[in-house]
Amino acid sequence: MDIKKDETLSPFIRGKVKIIQKKKGYRFNLDSVLLADFFKKRKKGKIIDLGTGSGIILILISLRYRDLDFYALEIQDSLYDIAQRNFKLNQLNVHVIKGDVKNIKDLFPPHSFEYVITNPPYFKTGKKPKNPEISTAKTEEKASTRDFIKSASYLLKDNGSFFMINQASRLPELISFMKGCNIEPKRIRMVHPSIKEDATHFLVEGIKNAKEGCIIEKPYIVYENPKEKIYTQELKDILEHFRT
Repeated sequence: MDIKKDETLSPFIRGKVKIIQKKKGYRFNLDSVLLADFFKKRKKGKIIDLGTGSGIILILISLRYRDLDFYALEIQDSLYDIAQRNFKLNQLNVHVIKGDVKNIKDLFPPHSFEYVITNPPYFKTGKKPKNPEISTAKTEEKASTRDFIKSASYLLKDNGSFFMINQASRLPELISFMKGCNIEPKRIRMVHPSIKEDATHFLVEGIKNAKEGCIIEKPYIVYENPKEKIYTQELKDILEHFRT
């Protein structure tokens, strides 16, 4: 596998996974790892990652659920190329499509997936990162979180599952929007930097055309000692073993 001069090859999960990333472009972070950990398979079927980036989410999910049919959508040329190489490097067969989530109806038929997962670009437009790859991946300049939710609703079969991570401050807005798109929140889990700090993110699983009723699960606590950057045991287990 050829690694370009502006890229790095990083082992992850004690070498179970290897990821190609840009040295100065978009690089995955803990959000994607927690989202993959939050995912639950209820039956066999097709899963699509909207805005796949490096492909890390599907690669991690495949460590637990190899029998899914994997699809990925990415708008950026550079990340589309990296995702393809990462899937090949990790011996995962993924149908990778280059395209815009806002044009989802031109790319897939409706009601064609059992699972949709996304770590969308959830920072509202304002001061943008100088690097255009990072800007597109992290801000809503080209597509909003609402665009991703609408696309998920279009793609999901009845009783299909939608998984997303986003900023805690946007929870009321986005839960309301999900319900308006006929995706009913069924599980929510908050993310706290430490046990003494407020939540910064939330993860949600929603079911297409389901009845009301939601479970608030115990939160992810990232650091046992935030000053020393010492992870909690749960985070250590996820980052070192991914509970496989």
